[in-house]
Amino acid sequence: MFRQIADGFDEFKGIPREANLLIFASLFNWAAAGLLFITLQVFLVLEGLDFATSGLVLTVFGITSASTTLVFGALANRYGRRRFVVAGGVLSAFALALFGLVGTNLPMLLSAAILSGLSEAMFAASWTAILADKAGDAKRTSAFSLSFFVSTISAAVGGFSASLLGPLDSFLGVSLVQGHRYLFVSVALISLLGPVLALRVSESKPSARRMGRVELIPWKISWRTAIQSWKVVLQYSFAGALIAFGAGMVIPLVPGWAYLKFGVKDDVSGPIFGGINSLVMGLANLATPRLARRFGTVKTIVLTQASSTAFLFSMPFAPNFPIASAVFITRSCLMMMSNPTEQSLLMGLVSDDKRSMASSISASLWRFPNSFSTGIGAYIMSLGGFFYLGLPFWICTTFYLASISLFWYFFKEVRLPEERILVQVPVVT
Repeated sequence: MFRQIADGFDEFKGIPREANLLIFASLFNWAAAGLLFITLQVFLVLEGLDFATSGLVLTVFGITSASTTLVFGALANRYGRRRFVVAGGVLSAFALALFGLVGTNLPMLLSAAILSGLSEAMFAASWTAILADKAGDAKRTSAFSLSFFVSTISAAVGGFSASLLGPLDSFLGVSLVQGHRYLFVSVALISLLGPVLALRVSESKPSARRMGRVELIPWKISWRTAIQSWKVVLQYSFAGALIAFGAGMVIPLVPGWAYLKFGVKDDVSGPIFGGINSLVMGLANLATPRLARRFGTVKTIVLTQASSTAFLFSMPFAPNFPIASAVFITRSCLMMMSNPTEQSLLMGLVSDDKRSMASSISASLWRFPNSFSTGIGAYIMSLGGFFYLGLPFWICTTFYLASISLFWYFFKEVRLPEERILVQVPVVT
């Protein structure tokens, strides 16, 4: 067993130094994100917002991200990707602290949501592309897998930090609401270490930067190449948009769903959905490069996503919170194993000078439907009862199956260059 674990880590040997530094820097940002995503909605409800309004805050967050990602992608191509990784990390910390300081002031909460969306857009437009640049083709899938492992482990730390809220209330008399505020501000300050470390990575210099102009869609090349580039990105993004719409109705709302269905607050659900869930996902993800090498990138994506849908469909039937948690963790583990392989696939199908824009387009077309459906899911869940608490899960399952089928139709014949590389035996002369 230990030998197999050690062999799994062999996949990550040889990743270039700057790619490793970027991955390590992201640890601090993902800890903050893990805390925010897993506690924000329940925190807002505990503060006094109704469930549907708390869903509106999450929707504004997502729409802001989706509507600005393309702009930041063009700017990252022009001015370099590292500076947007750094700026996104700083802005994310400020937004997290603001959520902890503004109370129930809805305009200020929406302002914090907008800042969070801007920071997410900066990351979406630059992170995937710069990591692909620094990792190189040979180690790209391994780098994305390691990045996902680190992000899930650090998000788990953020989720586990919610377990401090109970003792703060019980032993120090700090209410759950006030404890959230202290936690948000403290983690925001720690997360600033991420952009500080990212400053040590050399700036990327894509072709748009050398050309000296900002291009929103920087693909003014031969019409044949342009059509092929657009075809790949739009096919990938359309399949992703179907999953995004379904996921938005459920995934951001799971802690709130557990509160409505089982009466479990986020001092309990946070460490499980954000901590244990992320930890298990990160460990399972270590097998992703080996699966991709054995079955191929596309088959690995389809197999892991398809396996997760049965667990997603069955979750509303869980009779209690422990069983629901186990089902959700299993579903997340299977579904998110496809994440690094999907990122590697897209980065492998477009040239390096188009990676920022490809990342921006796919992220934007993912975030828009995901954001809109979050508000819809929150409204349906707020109606209460078994049927309405389960309906978003069943709608989500339908969209997942449609997306997986389309993805297989679009990319079943695709083989990345690294999947065709043969090991060369050196010739002794």
